[in-house]
Amino acid sequence: MKSLEQLQSVHRQYTDHAFKADYLYRSYVGGQEYRDGEYLTRYYGEDNDSQQNLYLKRLNSTPLNNYVKTTVDIYRSFLFREYPIRTLGTLNTNPLVSQWMRDIDQEGQGIDSFMKTVNDMAMVMGNVFIAVDKPAYRVETQAQEIAMGIRPYATVYTPGNVLDWNYHRQLNGKRVLDYIKVIESNSRTHAHITEWYPDAIYRYVVVKDDTGQMDNIQNYEEYENPLGYVPFVNYAPIPSPVKGLGYSLVEDVADLQKFIYNLYSEAEQAVRINGHPTLVKTAATNATAGAGSIITMPEDLDPGLTPFLLQPTGTTIQSILDTIEKTVEAIQRTTHTSAVQGTKGSPMSGVALQTERQLLNAKLSDIADSLEETEYKIWRIWSDWSGIQLPVDFAIDYVDTFDIRDTHSEMELYRKAAEIVPHDVFQEYIHKDVVDLMVEDPVEAQSIKDTISQEHQTGAINNSITE
Repeated sequence: MKSLEQLQSVHRQYTDHAFKADYLYRSYVGGQEYRDGEYLTRYYGEDNDSQQNLYLKRLNSTPLNNYVKTTVDIYRSFLFREYPIRTLGTLNTNPLVSQWMRDIDQEGQGIDSFMKTVNDMAMVMGNVFIAVDKPAYRVETQAQEIAMGIRPYATVYTPGNVLDWNYHRQLNGKRVLDYIKVIESNSRTHAHITEWYPDAIYRYVVVKDDTGQMDNIQNYEEYENPLGYVPFVNYAPIPSPVKGLGYSLVEDVADLQKFIYNLYSEAEQAVRINGHPTLVKTAATNATAGAGSIITMPEDLDPGLTPFLLQPTGTTIQSILDTIEKTVEAIQRTTHTSAVQGTKGSPMSGVALQTERQLLNAKLSDIADSLEETEYKIWRIWSDWSGIQLPVDFAIDYVDTFDIRDTHSEMELYRKAAEIVPHDVFQEYIHKDVVDLMVEDPVEAQSIKDTISQEHQTGAINNSITE
C-alpha cells in the first residue's frame, strides 16, 4: 500500500497535458463551460475586485461561434458515413459477442457509438486511454460471475483522469504499458483511484477535506491481475514523441476560435459605445443622458473643459468584422474544410478545390487507420478476458477513402463534354459515367449501364444528354 503522497504523484507531463486538454474540451463543448474558462482578455482595471462585475457582464454578453465543434462534426460525418465492417467468423452467433457489441460500456452504448465518442474526445484533447476490464477477480466462482452479469466492458479515460503511466521497452524493441494510475471517480468528498500493474491491481478510496484536497486513504483493496498485462489502449490520432500522449487535431482551431471570441467582445463594445457614446465632463457639470438631455455647466467653467462625447468611427467595427472573416477563412484552410463549407466571396478554382479535398481525404484516412488499429487492440483484450480466441478470419475494416465529389460540377462537366464531342461512342461513355455518379447501388448501376449499351447499339439514344 502506498502513502497518500505517493498516490498523489503524477507523470511529469501530466499537469501541462491535462491543463491543455481542459482548455480544448471547453472549446469543444462551449456554453457555460467556455465562459467559466474566462478566455476573454481582461481590460485594464478589470482585475480589481470593484471592476470584476464588468468583466462578468462582458463574459455573459459575448457569443461563441463554436468552430471546434463544427470541425469535429465534419470529420465525424465523413469517418462514420459508413459504419465499419466487422468480419466475426465463428463468433457471429456467440451471445457474448452480441452483448459486447450491443452494450460495450455497461451503460447501453453500442460499439459504433462508443468508437465515435472515443474518436471525438481524442481529436479534441489529443488522446484518450481505453480500458477493458472484467472485475471477475472480485468473485470466487464462475457461477457468481454469471449470476451478477459480470462480463468485459470498456471505459474511456480522458487526459485529466490519467495521473501517471509508464511504458517499458522490451528486448524486441516494442514498448509495452506496464503501469497506469487513473481516477475512477472524483466527487466533492471522495476520490477513487486505481493502479494497474501486469501482475496486480490496487484500488484506493481517498477522503477529501473541506477545501477539496485529498486528506487520507479511507480504504484499500488489492487484487491479482489475471491477464498478466495492463489492459489499456492509448488512442492518439496524432501521436506525440512522448508515449501515452497525443496532439490535438483542433488545437489551432481552438486558438483561432478564442481570437474570434475576443473580437466579438470588441465588436459588441464598439457597437454599444457607438450607440451610447461616452460623455466627458467635469465633476461639477450637471448632465443627464438620453435624447433632449440638458447639460448645465458652472458659469466660471474654463472654456477648454467644455463637455464632449467620445464615439468610435464606423470603420472600427468594420475592421473587426473583416478580421473575423479572414480568421474564419484561416480555420477552413487549417482544417481543409473549405471545399465542404459554403462561403461568400470569390470561389476556389477547380484545382484548388481538388487539392483541398485530397488533403482532407488524406487526413481522414490516417484517422480511420488509427481507429481500426485501436479497435482491433480492444477486441484482443476482450477476447483474453472472455477466454475466447479470435478466429483467423477476424477482421475490422474502416472506410479509408473519402472521395468528396461535387455532383453538380461534374454533371456540368459531362454536359459540356457531350456538347463538344457528339459522337455516339463518346456519348455512351458519358452516359455510363453519369450512372456511376448518380446511382449508389453497384448492381443496379451495372444493370442500367448494360441497358444503355444495348440501346446505343440500336441507336435509340442520340445525344440526349445535350437536350
